Amino acid sequence: MFRGLLITVIILGLWSLPAGANSYVGSRACKRCHPQIYRGWRSTLHPYMLKEATDETLILPWNNVVLRFGRRKFRLFRRGREFWMEITHNGKTEAYRVKYILGGTWKELFITELPNGELRILPLSWVVEGEKWDLNDYWPSTLYQEKCMGCHVTGLRLERRGKRLVTRFRELGVGCEACHGPGEKHIEAPAEKKFETIVNPARIPNYRIAAMVCGACHSRGETPDGRYRYPRGYLPGKSFEFTFILKPILYPDGSPKANYEQYNDWLKSNHSRAGVMCWDCHEVHSKGRANRFQTKLPGSLLCRKCHQVKNKGVHGIHSVNICVGCHMPLVARRGLVRDIHSHQFRVVFPSWTLKIGSFEKQPNSCNACHFHRKDPPERLEKILEYSLEGLNF
Repeated sequence: MFRGLLITVIILGLWSLPAGANSYVGSRACKRCHPQIYRGWRSTLHPYMLKEATDETLILPWNNVVLRFGRRKFRLFRRGREFWMEITHNGKTEAYRVKYILGGTWKELFITELPNGELRILPLSWVVEGEKWDLNDYWPSTLYQEKCMGCHVTGLRLERRGKRLVTRFRELGVGCEACHGPGEKHIEAPAEKKFETIVNPARIPNYRIAAMVCGACHSRGETPDGRYRYPRGYLPGKSFEFTFILKPILYPDGSPKANYEQYNDWLKSNHSRAGVMCWDCHEVHSKGRANRFQTKLPGSLLCRKCHQVKNKGVHGIHSVNICVGCHMPLVARRGLVRDIHSHQFRVVFPSWTLKIGSFEKQPNSCNACHFHRKDPPERLEKILEYSLEGLNF
């Protein structure tokens, strides 16, 4: 009995390390012992979430570009090796240096640093897939350090010194320690203690706490005081159950309406109840074999590893389609309207659109593809009813 209790204590210790006592060392330090994993991680999007503004990180040319949006006029220009955005609004002109670039795969946003150390997201952004400029509503009210930055850098520390906000972090982007916890103690430990001085999410016995390693950033919510929109102070292996309140933005049927709600979705899904984790479908240390989503297999091949589906009824009609088209419909928005897949893994039927009265107010899986006038929700609903007769899911 004592031996069993001791083993339990040891196992719990492996995933609930007092990591706050350690310090961050940066992903390059991990490379010394894990070169292949490091190289694979460098091929993912995580390291490039936040970057310094340079010719290499900017997608667009930045030479005296002039744009107008209503009463606002923007001029993008350079001062030596620096990139600046000039904004003219209501007869007032101000210029801001672009210090950081946020994103760049779906949408590219530009961040400036004010004299008091506060970082603000500038109002003009570039929608990569749509190849167009767009305005966002972050400027000037959103304080980047409190609303976003905790998920875009590793080892963030914020300190108020009077009116100045001092910002420190170990590295730009989502580094190894963002998912495995601070690594100083792990590096200094002898070989026999390496395993117990670092967090491996896949070895955390509590599946909800394990998923929180991804959910800390792939979720929408805020701290109880409403100040931070990420679980500030969270460390892998810990729970943010009572320190971070999930507040998803949803359509009437419960589907996600906005970005980074994958964890919120997963909690509602059968995958969650069955213990299917994020890393069962997604590569975490490499680009993946199929696409930018880092999935382990392309299209329906990934789903069919677990789900055996006969091509009859509605599945027969859509045998040329892939599973995600219906079961992970594009409903939420990142840069374009409906460019994010739902992670609830369920079909949104046309009956929901009919119930609410508008596809814009309530999209459905069918009309996301069948958007022609000849395919109204009423017709697709009848086709589904006919196709689903006698079909067991």
